[in-house]
Amino acid sequence: MGKRKRYTAEEKVKILRNVLEDGKSISQVAEQYGLHPNNIFKWRKQLFEEGVQTFQIKRSDISGKAEERKIAALEDKIKQKDEVIAELAEELLALKKKNSGLR
Repeated sequence: MGKRKRYTAEEKVKILRNVLEDGKSISQVAEQYGLHPNNIFKWRKQLFEEGVQTFQIKRSDISGKAEERKIAALEDKIKQKDEVIAELAEELLALKKKNSGLR
């Protein structure tokens, strides 16, 4: 028995393009590349089933960026609140010192 040819992802896409874009029949393409037609059917099924992930990845990138912006905005808000608290604490301390001298 001879060795089986292993096809790279790029080669599989090229073969599938012959069927999907160029309109060649699966049997023609299988014969052209020396494949069994079932391989092409299997690859096509895999492409359509896993192709959804391609678009989901992009969405997660977008939501990840939106999440980063939201985190940055919340951190700025916390920083502002910390500054206000520090200012109020200073005023309170100054008032306590001022009032403690009156008694």
